[in-house]
Amino acid sequence: MNYFPTSLIFIGYSVLTFIYVIKNRTEKIKNHLFLNEILIATLFLMAGILFPFMFQYNSRLLPLDSLNFLWFLTSLIFLIEMGVWIATLLYNAIISKKNPEIMAERDYNDYCTEVKNRWIDDFKSEFGRKFLHLFTTFVILFFWSLGTILDNLGILIQWNLDNYSFSHWLIITIGLGFVIMFQVADLARLNKFYMLPNWAKRWFLSMRPEELNTFVASTPLVLSLIPFIFAPFPILASVALITTGADAAACLIGKKYGTHRLKKDSKKTIEGFITGGVTAFLIVLIVMNLYHVWMPVSFAKILFMAIVSTSLFLLVDFFANHVSDNILNPILTGFGMWLILLL
Repeated sequence: MNYFPTSLIFIGYSVLTFIYVIKNRTEKIKNHLFLNEILIATLFLMAGILFPFMFQYNSRLLPLDSLNFLWFLTSLIFLIEMGVWIATLLYNAIISKKNPEIMAERDYNDYCTEVKNRWIDDFKSEFGRKFLHLFTTFVILFFWSLGTILDNLGILIQWNLDNYSFSHWLIITIGLGFVIMFQVADLARLNKFYMLPNWAKRWFLSMRPEELNTFVASTPLVLSLIPFIFAPFPILASVALITTGADAAACLIGKKYGTHRLKKDSKKTIEGFITGGVTAFLIVLIVMNLYHVWMPVSFAKILFMAIVSTSLFLLVDFFANHVSDNILNPILTGFGMWLILLL
């Protein structure tokens, strides 16, 4: 089966992540990271289990040869990606162990000091970090629009494809390709830093200091969107935008204009909290109406979805302290909207 190698990649990531978490469980529990990392390992296991069904679910009307070609192409891309990474890590491991000076230069404690010294917690820097998260959503919307354009031009029909199947194939392949790239770099960073090439080290220079001893937030964000590949596209788009856009609005407005603390022990502000809720509500209304043709439901149901997803977003923002909102927001708001749709 064409999907088997790719499923093994994600299941393998799950095993390696579990091993890392258990090996460092005492430190992780103390710093409230243990549950987050267990959830990340579980999300990788979920990705490996669900991957064989992703194309089939959204490609029910495709001829078998077209479906098999998409499977083959995606698996080939992922295997090449993994092959390049393995070769790169082994090369850096060899040159580092042969040269003590290179090994000394690749000390992770020194790198952590550099990241902390570069860290600036201001509006401009936070805007750049949030924009990187929003890029995930831009990719989803861009490839969906690209599929629509190619379908309208009659190009996809020549390949026995339609907009839904082609766009989902692009979104799945690019999204999971990104996850494969970042998790292998993260595992190398946290376990064998000397194996990480210099160009990959630059990816992490903008991460938060609290991420130095755990996985970066981008990977669980993408993994948490996987269940909604099986939902109608407006739900996937809404979930992605709420997780990135509403969170960014809450954070940036709170940092720029926030003066009233949401809670005594929190950096979050009431101004940011309200902005995030309003943004989440508007996102659902706009996206559901913009892509209404792909999920024709009544305005009353759309309004109910907006209220439920906003409420869940605010609950996560208020109460989530030790579990990443990049995991909780998509899972809770997405399944909340999906449940309303099925009622």
